[in-house]
Amino acid sequence: MTKAIYNHDYFDELYRVNNGDPWQYEQRWYEKRKRDITLAILPYSKFKNGIEIGCSNGVLSAELAERCEYLMCMDANPTAVQLANQRLVHDHVEVVQGIVPLDLPTQQFDLIVASEMLYYLEENILLQLIEWMNTHLSPQGCIVACHWRHAIEGFSLNGERVHQILKQRLPYYHYAQLQDADFFLDVWTHDTNSVAAQEGLL
Repeated sequence: MTKAIYNHDYFDELYRVNNGDPWQYEQRWYEKRKRDITLAILPYSKFKNGIEIGCSNGVLSAELAERCEYLMCMDANPTAVQLANQRLVHDHVEVVQGIVPLDLPTQQFDLIVASEMLYYLEENILLQLIEWMNTHLSPQGCIVACHWRHAIEGFSLNGERVHQILKQRLPYYHYAQLQDADFFLDVWTHDTNSVAAQEGLL
């Protein structure tokens, strides 16, 4: 497996100069709206085992926790992990510090969330993460990816390229996609049944 690449200084500085909330998750309507849409597009009301890769300070994680019996929240930045731990005081939530792909867990998940973090990876690392997804998504599970669609400075990937690669490499049913003016949102599932079909409406 290729050695992980993580820019410690870049993210340490982001958290330092922005009071622990570099993307203003708690202030911006853009961020709240995007979270609400992400949560609403999930095809199942509850999940047994979820993981959020790149959880940052845990704002989205707190809402995912309401939908999961168990939720692992993973981030490479120690400040992010500390802030997420302070926010996520639930017995069924575990916050871990780890770098993709070296520290990815071995268990399977029925919810895998990657929001606003995959464009920070090198393409070869992204491909390794997708390989992990393909072997660690449990039956009846789903993968959710959401990323900013505008320019990202200083990194080799952007949101559009990330979602192109995901569509090429994930072998699951492409359950839903949304191309907002500001972000891409895609969902893949093992099961091809719609929510209406799940509830016997079809």
